[in-house]
Amino acid sequence: MMQQRTYQRGSLLIAAIVLIVIVAFLAVALSTMLASNVHTTVNNLGSMQALYEAESGLEYEQRLLAQNVDWYRSSVDPTPTVTQTVGQGTFSVYARFPATRLKTPMTAVSPPAAPDWIQVYSVGQFPNAGFLQIEEALVAAGNGEFVQYTGRDTVNNRFTGITRDRTIGTIKGQDGAVPHVRGEVVYPVTTLISAMASATCSVLPNPFQIAAHGKFLSAGAIDIEGEEISYTASSTTGAVMTLTGVTRCRNIPPVGATHAAGRPVTPLLFGSDVADYEAEAIATGTMGTATRVMRKTIQR
Repeated sequence: MMQQRTYQRGSLLIAAIVLIVIVAFLAVALSTMLASNVHTTVNNLGSMQALYEAESGLEYEQRLLAQNVDWYRSSVDPTPTVTQTVGQGTFSVYARFPATRLKTPMTAVSPPAAPDWIQVYSVGQFPNAGFLQIEEALVAAGNGEFVQYTGRDTVNNRFTGITRDRTIGTIKGQDGAVPHVRGEVVYPVTTLISAMASATCSVLPNPFQIAAHGKFLSAGAIDIEGEEISYTASSTTGAVMTLTGVTRCRNIPPVGATHAAGRPVTPLLFGSDVADYEAEAIATGTMGTATRVMRKTIQR
């Protein structure tokens, strides 16, 4: 009888040890789950606060742009980055512009006759060599003109090595090299990679691609041979910029056309039906280790 009780006490001891191990394992698992949930909650909260900071940055930049509405006379592009503290986080924000303006007039012969340069308010974001469109209308009596340049003076904001009255993809201004007064809009020019074989407004090339150009906004509107086209996002890989969220025929009334590869593409032309001016604000919100970036195309 005594031996049986000894065996029972041994069994109870083993059962107690197993129970303690199970309870300890459950406690560790519960602690790990709680720690993981707390970490996830903190990360989510930080991400939401960083998003709030980025949104605050966009509102701040939009207010700055509203105080100086002649954006294309900015002396720098992009604008200087502004960093502000909001609550426990910060935002950094700046703006980019798709065009600039002439700072000095151009006669019908100068440039390239001395001085061999075009003075503008900012050459920021333009490539070191390329094409410009001076004024918006390329039709007869419209004064629009394609100009080629081979150099960029970033100190004096000048384009150098000028050749006037250029043809891009069979397209040129109909009035040749003409005078342009101070303040005329100067647009960057790139070219269409994806031919648009249909004039139907709902038919788009897939993918929709243009030659990459630093002056074009990540979202906004472009002009191809008089057709206004908007896009909501883009990505750039090497020398190719791919547009997404594209809507054709933004003109009023809608105007669609076929466009061959190599035809000139400019940012939305001044005085169009979509907007007179465009700018893009880029804001980065930071909260602890969390960072969020937001972009907004601003039109007026």
